[in-house]
Amino acid sequence: MVWVPEWTGDGGVVSGGASDRLPTVLTVACEGGGDVRVTMDSQGTQVAAFTVDCPAGSAGVGSVSMDPGVVRWGSFTVGVDASHDAVRWSLAVTQPE
Repeated sequence: MVWVPEWTGDGGVVSGGASDRLPTVLTVACEGGGDVRVTMDSQGTQVAAFTVDCPAGSAGVGSVSMDPGVVRWGSFTVGVDASHDAVRWSLAVTQPE
């Protein structure tokens, strides 16, 4: 559904087209020393929040899987709050069938 191949510092994504009939998987990878705080909102309700440690020189990965219906039909947002501007990250939101 959504893929951000690489970003540095704070950021996020806004998207539409989520289905409430499918599970949703949010995955974030990062590196650079520090961490990222990840939040996902669906139709104004926070549905996921987690922190990923971002080691220097290697990748840290965090993921959350949500059952069908947790993410509502329509738009959603994902916010990424990096502990400092040098943290690089990528994210993917998928709805496997």
